[in-house]
Parts: sequence; structure tokens; C-alpha cells
Amino acid sequence: MSLLDLLHLGAKPPVPSPVDELIQWDQTLSVGNPMIDNEHREIIHVLNRFYADWITAGHHLDVEEELHHLSALVDTHFANEEELMTRRHCPSLTDHIQDHRQMQAELRAITASFTTLGSAKLEARLLRFIRKLVMGHVLSWDMDARDYLRA
Repeated sequence: MSLLDLLHLGAKPPVPSPVDELIQWDQTLSVGNPMIDNEHREIIHVLNRFYADWITAGHHLDVEEELHHLSALVDTHFANEEELMTRRHCPSLTDHIQDHRQMQAELRAITASFTTLGSAKLEARLLRFIRKLVMGHVLSWDMDARDYLRA
């Protein structure tokens, strides 16, 4: 069972995720906009790299580099969403932006403190962030705003 299954509180995905994936991309994560969907895929790819590194004994990732890469992807993605939602006069834009800023602040805090966190604490904080990003944001906020994000 993947960690995403656990985040879904035991709900089983339609297709089992490969063992080295935390999150498997499928249409439930699509908002119907190729740019936004591709950004979601890339963010998920980075999160899956973290997960694959956690479940192997080697731990070959440069965590600092990966966190900075993830932050850059998230910042670009949020800016693109906000620009699109602004142009289309999305009524939930203000709250959506507030959610973006909270997640950006949390990711910055993780990045700033990762060297002082033990491995278990880093994993726990990243898993909480991943849950907020995927479950709380993509599957909630972005799906609610789907009509304003579609191509």
C-alpha cells in the first residue's frame, strides 16, 4: 500500500502504484489544462523521487538541491495558477492565494531547517506538506477552481 493510500484513509486507488512511487498520476489530479497538469506531474515526480530515496537504503539525493528545485517548481506553478485565475475572475482567488502562501512558507521553513532536523522529522514534515499539497490543495482547491483553470 502506498503512502497516498494511507493519506486517503485506506481508500484503494484504481491501479496500484509502483513500489517506488508515493503518488501515481491519474485523471483525478487533472484540472484539464495541459500547462497546470504538466506542472502537477513535475511536482509529483519530485515528490516521488523523495519517496524512492526514503525507501532505499542508499539515500543518494542531495536533499538541499531537491528542496530548492521543489520550491522553484511550486513557486512557478502557483504563480501560473494565480495569473490564470486572475484573468478568469475566479471568485475564490483570494483564498486560493492565501493557501498558496501558507504552503510556500511551510516549504521554505522545511528547506531552511532541513540540516537541523533528523531524518525522521524531515520525512514527517515533508509528508505533512505533501498531504497538504496533494490532498488539501490539488484535490480540493484546484478541483473547486477547475472551471477557471481549464484550457
